[in-house]
Amino acid sequence: MSKRSMFYPNGEFIPYQMPQDYRPSTGRGSCGNCGLFSQKHMFCGVYRTKGVRDTYVCNKWRPRRFKR
Repeated sequence: MSKRSMFYPNGEFIPYQMPQDYRPSTGRGSCGNCGLFSQKHMFCGVYRTKGVRDTYVCNKWRPRRFKR
């Protein structure tokens, strides 16, 4: 398994708290529709960090239980 990049494609840093399995989403699940993600603050509730992209995903993704 190779180590993920520390940067988004536009050159911004990926928060160091995010796990090695944090990657661009290729399916239906992404941070943007995870139950533990705040779109307003770009905040991940699992890893307690800001700067998370809504088009990425990690292995702790959980479905959102309510509509926005």
